[in-house]
Amino acid sequence: MPRSVYDTVLIAAVGLLAGGAIWTVADVAYDDPAAGLAKPGPVCPQEGIRVTAGPVNAALGLRAMDLTLENCGTRAYRVQGYPGIRLLDQDQQTLSGVAVIHGSGGIAKVTGFDDPPGAVTLAPGERAFAGLLWRNTTTGSADAAYVPYLTVAARSGSVPALLTPHSGIDLGTTGRLGVGPWRTTGGIR
Repeated sequence: MPRSVYDTVLIAAVGLLAGGAIWTVADVAYDDPAAGLAKPGPVCPQEGIRVTAGPVNAALGLRAMDLTLENCGTRAYRVQGYPGIRLLDQDQQTLSGVAVIHGSGGIAKVTGFDDPPGAVTLAPGERAFAGLLWRNTTTGSADAAYVPYLTVAARSGSVPALLTPHSGIDLGTTGRLGVGPWRTTGGIR
């Protein structure tokens, strides 16, 4: 075989092999719904639950935010009472000088926020909600508290989820955050 034909055949063979390898890598590396490789959404944590924070609703210094607990697992998940909340600063260290209160703690009167907690059992795919409530009031010369991160434990002993609420939690100088109980309807009504 003359050298030029050999080179052409070799280049073509390498090209076909490389093309096949690229095709195989593409099938594995990327979602392909036709091949059954589509991902259905965020991965469900090992505990079988996912906690997310909704947007901050603000009005005249009063702030509210819903937490959503989704059972993304395969078994029923039961919660009772209040989510465990830990407020964190910019360095993700526990923020001092802020009280996390079960119920409204006199921050505002919100329908259902001070109702006693009950047991909530979530079947796979179901959701529960809890509300956070605070005022962005600044008085005196104390520094205003700003919370860029928080952890939420769905129940005692569960792995806390680290959340970054959009716009953060701007507590002002009030030093109080009210937490509503888990329930099957929206956290703030």
